[in-house]
Amino acid sequence: MKTIYDSLKINVDQLKKQYSAAQPFPHLLIDDFLPSDLAKDLENACRKVSNERNVSDGFQQNKKFALNNWSLMPEEMFKVCSFFNSGDFLIFLENITDIGALISDPYLEGGGLHQTYKDGFLKMHTDFNWNRKIQLNRRINVILYLNSKYEKNWDGKLLLSKNPSKEESEKMYSIEPKFNRLIIFNTNDTTFHGHPEPLNFPSTFPRTSLAFYYYTAKNRSFAERKRFKTSTTRYVASKNKKLKSDGIKLKTKIRIFFEKMDSIFLGFPIL
Repeated sequence: MKTIYDSLKINVDQLKKQYSAAQPFPHLLIDDFLPSDLAKDLENACRKVSNERNVSDGFQQNKKFALNNWSLMPEEMFKVCSFFNSGDFLIFLENITDIGALISDPYLEGGGLHQTYKDGFLKMHTDFNWNRKIQLNRRINVILYLNSKYEKNWDGKLLLSKNPSKEESEKMYSIEPKFNRLIIFNTNDTTFHGHPEPLNFPSTFPRTSLAFYYYTAKNRSFAERKRFKTSTTRYVASKNKKLKSDGIKLKTKIRIFFEKMDSIFLGFPIL
């Protein structure tokens, strides 16, 4: 019987080549990553979770809920999150990405369980590059999709772009959020990603994934830096699109404004 750690017994040399050569920036897809029975049990457990918090603002991301509290996780989720935070998985990541001394985040800041419901979206963005809590530079994103009934017409594809403001969504590299599909990609100030169009998932079957972020004490390269150190996300509109804030509460707009100011004034150059 396969264990979760058998998932790491793959030809890493071949994966490393695929990763570094991928466009528009280094990334990798691995289908059927976890043992099938575990993946099914994990999805079932995650879909029964009812104590998530709403992390939406209504115009940059919408109808998105998250859970990163270890004490509230069902057993299957706790087991898998522990695996993705293990030393074994860090070595696996280092060998593929060629980024050494990776560190996982025990707080799952911004990560853990993500569920986005019908008509929800996540606009194109680059991630926060600095984790204040653990004082480290963010380098790698890992996403495990848990959508066993997924159909293409539901949309929800992950889009990747180096410059979304000059590229239409339809022309961006896209990845379907298929069941038990693992995605690994570099995250920095130039690696834009998101699923910006409203989802057509059934109302009772949200787009579901587990997300994990990895860090280094070492600074990012100069080519990866377009912002100061910041703990906020930078959202941009795709070509010929706008980030519409109609109907958004003034309180939310003020919060987002100060988050942007925080990025400007509390950040500092990475030398």
